[in-house]
Amino acid sequence: MSDDSTESHDDEREKPSLAQRLHAATGDRDAEAAELAKRTGDVTVDDAKIAVQRAHGEAGVGQPVPAMEHPDEELAEPSDAEEVHEERER
Repeated sequence: MSDDSTESHDDEREKPSLAQRLHAATGDRDAEAAELAKRTGDVTVDDAKIAVQRAHGEAGVGQPVPAMEHPDEELAEPSDAEEVHEERER
């Protein structure tokens, strides 16, 4: 049996914060990444910047642009930043 309170907390953790949404809407990718990094464990702001760029369909230095159906509607989630962090740790 799953713990509904844990699932709810995980869902909330993955949702972009109001501040992240605001920065995304204004196009301030650095501030958006900083907000994402605050919510994500060991992830650096640089990791978060890459995740934010990927979510918006923008290429980072030496990074391919991922295929996304609606890049302007996507916001990076903590799990995206954690994935980037793991990639960069290798």
